[in-house]
Amino acid sequence: MLLRNLIELKLSRSENSSTFIGSKLKVVARYIFEEDTSILWSGITLLTNPPCAKELQILKEEIFSKGFFEAGEYIREKDLLINSNVVPSIKNRKINYFINLSLTHPHPADPRNELVINKTQTLEIKQKPTISTKLPNPISFSLSGLNVLLNKDIFKPGETIKISFSSEVLKQLEIRLLQNANLVCFCNAYGKDCHLVEELPPAIAGDAKTTDMERNFLLLKVPEIAEPSHNFLWEPIEKEQFGHRYGDYSKWSLLIIGKRKPEFGREPIKFEVPITIIKKRVTEEKSGTGLLIEPYSGSGSLFDGLSSKFQKIYKVISINSEAENYILKIKNISDTDIFGVTVRIAGLHEGLFETTPSLIGFNIWKKNEEKEIIYKTNKNISALISEISDNTQKKIKIQSPISSNFF
Repeated sequence: MLLRNLIELKLSRSENSSTFIGSKLKVVARYIFEEDTSILWSGITLLTNPPCAKELQILKEEIFSKGFFEAGEYIREKDLLINSNVVPSIKNRKINYFINLSLTHPHPADPRNELVINKTQTLEIKQKPTISTKLPNPISFSLSGLNVLLNKDIFKPGETIKISFSSEVLKQLEIRLLQNANLVCFCNAYGKDCHLVEELPPAIAGDAKTTDMERNFLLLKVPEIAEPSHNFLWEPIEKEQFGHRYGDYSKWSLLIIGKRKPEFGREPIKFEVPITIIKKRVTEEKSGTGLLIEPYSGSGSLFDGLSSKFQKIYKVISINSEAENYILKIKNISDTDIFGVTVRIAGLHEGLFETTPSLIGFNIWKKNEEKEIIYKTNKNISALISEISDNTQKKIKIQSPISSNFF
């Protein structure tokens, strides 16, 4: 039987999950090990696919470090902070995201290689509904015998733009509403000239023209589905990804084209005026909860309200050392069994630094049961730091001096 058939990962029940930029997204990961299992790492990443189709990691959170797990079920929650510089999902440019729960473990036949199990779910990242604080400004100018006036430079989808004009030299005036929108993708391989991002000409979203120069104005409606102006740009904080930038922009302008009367020349007047499209005001949306599975319905946590009274739940019986092994004995002195317990142990070196951690998972820690955990290190340590968590998401951290008298 393949090892991956002995490990089951569950990330969510919903396929329509969403969250907002700047918010925390709660993700519940459920691990089911059919037999005792060693792992090298497990965690959650937020990924997207730039044009080169290579996955781009936006954020990463560890759940389990290298360790050994008894057969059983382990449930862990993680809060992922969607930073304010993350580019929202944009279907028009295929900016999509997915949450990936991954677990790496040794290859059963070749310890030099690794096997990875993944569980993924799509995620829509939205902008928080906001009211624009940008103030509109009028636009008024004269150029080559054409006078143009707009009362403002900010508009909403569905709104009509009124362009007032006057000219003694033109026989025809045309005004086009243009949108220039595209991906931004810089990476070490291509720099700013990623040949997989096609350079797109501006799209014409509306057009109005007249030969009646006594009319004095033209009306141009902004489409109801007009995409708001924006300029999103994500840059990584991990040094491994320095040099990579990923983003998207949408810019709007009015292209003004005037045809002269024959006596004033044959060259047309042609220039662009930038404008801004903002979102319509909408009511606050509620963040999706698609990545949340039902709360774990097992027994109540042994840690509820007892973080400061750890000795009433667990008791460190002893710490013995043999060469490079430290043998830690902990007893559950409560009257309740605990499920899906993990104990992460590290040493305190020179009073400041943690040594490489070791992790062990217990399917059930029965009441009054004593567990013996061996921690190996070749460093000279003064204390053991134990982090204990269970399926009810409560965590306790204890520092036990090596020289302590536990009796």
